Amino acid sequence: MVQRVLSVNDKAFVTADLDYELPQAYYVDDPKAPPVEISAPVEAVPAAASDTASDGIAEDASAENGVSNQLWKQIWKAKQGQIVVVGIALTILLLVFLFQDWIVRYEKWYDRFRFAFLTFTLFYIGWYAQAQLSVVNTLTLFSAILTEFHWEFFLMDPIVFILWLFTAATMLLWNRGTFCGWLCRFGSLQELTNRIAKKLGVKQITVPHMLHTRLNVIKYLILFGFLAISLYDLGTAEKFAEVEPFKTAIILKFMCDWWFVAFAVALLIAGLFIERFFCRYLCPLGAGIALPGRFRVFDWLRRYKMCGNPCQICTHECPVQAIAPEGDIHPNECIQCLHCQVMYHHDTRCPQVVAENKKKQKQAAAKSGELENVSKQPQEQVVRFVKPETAQSEK
Repeated sequence: MVQRVLSVNDKAFVTADLDYELPQAYYVDDPKAPPVEISAPVEAVPAAASDTASDGIAEDASAENGVSNQLWKQIWKAKQGQIVVVGIALTILLLVFLFQDWIVRYEKWYDRFRFAFLTFTLFYIGWYAQAQLSVVNTLTLFSAILTEFHWEFFLMDPIVFILWLFTAATMLLWNRGTFCGWLCRFGSLQELTNRIAKKLGVKQITVPHMLHTRLNVIKYLILFGFLAISLYDLGTAEKFAEVEPFKTAIILKFMCDWWFVAFAVALLIAGLFIERFFCRYLCPLGAGIALPGRFRVFDWLRRYKMCGNPCQICTHECPVQAIAPEGDIHPNECIQCLHCQVMYHHDTRCPQVVAENKKKQKQAAAKSGELENVSKQPQEQVVRFVKPETAQSEK
């Protein structure tokens, strides 16, 4: 028998036919034999004992819940090491976001840190801990809310639960950026491979802004399609969720059917020319995380009045084209890579900072010139004042 989880409280069972028949030698044809009486199984409950049966079912359900409680606690205890490592990493990431205005001033250090964190996300959280969030998690949560919610079901995978909790908590502060820009394993794989492509001189494609905004809608249509299908049958929605290459690239490490591998590799190849191609246009999970972010509390990304008019540096250099030509940052598309904030403080590339530095240098030069003049004037006065005294003393 094969079983598949459809929702929190529902499973589908498929009985496999082995095509086995009892050998003919074991059959006995006896027309005078009495009819076979089928006795009720021992577990059968008489109709008169329906109340007792319902009590027994309730006891079984409570016992099952008790087993579930013990199971998730054992899993958390067995994965204490991974929980500590991921907890430290999330704490560091939180500190980076809280003190981003100071950290991004050190461009080279920040770039190395981001590279190291994305590598950690891909290799440790993804390929080692096997913790990859998916739109299936979103569909399961949606189904659980509509049917019957049990915490024990979501606590079975501690790393996934912690990542979901962290993503939900930071969503109102930094929108989808904390997960999509830093904690998504496939997103990290795309960005790291794109970095290699840039080092090798692969020319990057800039999608025209109008076409880019139209293509952004696709991932939301995919998400709404999944939600609609999940209302009818969660199992069918899970099959369509294969549009996400997460299981192929992260969980199975490309060791699955060739068409899934071909699809994931095709997305990675597209990402060599258009950075984070899948994240921009096809990811339903990113779309689902972006929607609640509309209600974010703070706007952390700083901008100048000249951003977008006339300056277009950040617009052209944003890795996911989340900055409009007018200079506005689209919160639903921003992955919080903080590249625009690095440019915001750049001494040689940001026109606003360059102009302010020149102004400060001129003011400092003028001030130093005035100090020199002031320092010279008292000396001349002293000389003039001293000369008469020396002349009188000589007399």
